[in-house]
Formats: sequence, C-alpha cells, structure tokens
Amino acid sequence: MKRIRTENGQPIIINANGQGLFKKIGSVLVGLLATVGVIVILGLAFGWFSSGNTIKRSGSKEAILAEEEKFHDIILTNTTVKSELNAIAELMTYSETYSGMATVVDSRQIPYTNVNIWGTQHQIQISYIGTIKVGYDLNDLHIMVNDTRKEIYVTLPKVPIVDNNLPQESVTVLQDNNILNPIRADEVNEHLVTVKAEQLQNAINNGIYDKAETHLRKIIVDNLAKLHSEYKVVFSTNSAAQ
Repeated sequence: MKRIRTENGQPIIINANGQGLFKKIGSVLVGLLATVGVIVILGLAFGWFSSGNTIKRSGSKEAILAEEEKFHDIILTNTTVKSELNAIAELMTYSETYSGMATVVDSRQIPYTNVNIWGTQHQIQISYIGTIKVGYDLNDLHIMVNDTRKEIYVTLPKVPIVDNNLPQESVTVLQDNNILNPIRADEVNEHLVTVKAEQLQNAINNGIYDKAETHLRKIIVDNLAKLHSEYKVVFSTNSAAQ
C-alpha cells in the first residue's frame, strides 16, 4: 500500500499490486503481437515459395526457363542462343522427295555412223524414289544479342548443304537384255547419276533453296519465341548485327 497526499491534504491510497498486474498484462500483449507478426511473415514466405514451386511444376520447360530468366534478370548471351539452336539442328533441315520412271534403250551402231543395227536393241526400265535435303552448317550461323533493345540478330549461312539421296533399295529395274548387245553392269548406275542431277536441277528451278531458307527462319523464330518471348528475332547482315 502507498499513501500520497493531495493539495487539500486528503490521502490517496495506491495499490502497488495493481501496478504490477498492468505491467504483466502489457508484457503478455506485446509477446502475443510479436508472435502473430512472426507467424504472418513465415506464412507469406511459405506461400511465395509454394507458388514458385507450383509454377515450376506445372509449366513447360520453355516457360520455366523464361520465367526464371525474367525473375533473376539474366542477360541473354550469344552463346546461349547458339546452344539452343544447335539443340534443334535436325529440325532445320528442309527436304523434298522425288520419284519417276526412266527408260533406257540402246542398240549397236554401224561403225562411224549413227545408224542402229537392227536386232541389237536392249531396254532397261527404271523406277526410283529419292530425297533432296537442304540444310545449313550451324557453325556458320552468326548470332548477336542486343539485350537493351531485346533483339536477337541472326545471319544465315550463305551456302546451304545439299544431300541428294537415291538409295538402291528404292530403285526397281526391269531389263530386256539382248545377247547381241548385252546390258553393261554399270549401265543402270550411270543412268541414275543422270537422274539425280536432273532431279536436283528441277528442285533448284522450283525454288528449293528459297523454301529451305523460309523453313529455317520459321524454325528459328518459333523456337526462340518459346524460350525468350520478350525478344524479337531479326534476320540481318553482319553489319546490321553489330
């Protein structure tokens, strides 16, 4: 018990135990508020971590990479883009199939003339299916990334690689031989060489190189858009890419 006198001399009695009680209540309230604050902070942190994991689990590989790049502010490099394009090199090959039939007729001729000798003719019928593939050496593919402008400059190789394949298993030969003018062992192969050259020239005349370049551009744009949607792909010359 504590006595305090006022101005008029009347004593006021203060219970010291009451002051202690108030202090205890205040301490308990402060402790509760601190505990609630810690719980809220932990809850927010756990929610952020869980949501991040959900995005990574549910998204595609390309979406995850793009999201991580955006979150971590990773600068895209020329080497990264080149590596990504090398991974899809097979998709960049453009191909066309050709087929046909050819007939080879040969007769012996009177020496020093173009006159055929009657009864010496033989004939070969050839059916074939071949494939012309046009691709590019990706070592000659020039990449330049402008991270400030969010642009990827791509310069294509000037000279494409051509593969003209006419496999033996796709060739069917019907022979009408003649004992007076036997079919030579290399006669079919000689004609197939001519067929391949003619079919390649036909493909070039029909724009196979332009089609291959258009195909390559589309593959590059589509795949880089999946990985780096915020970047624009620009096909350019070396001078423009600097």
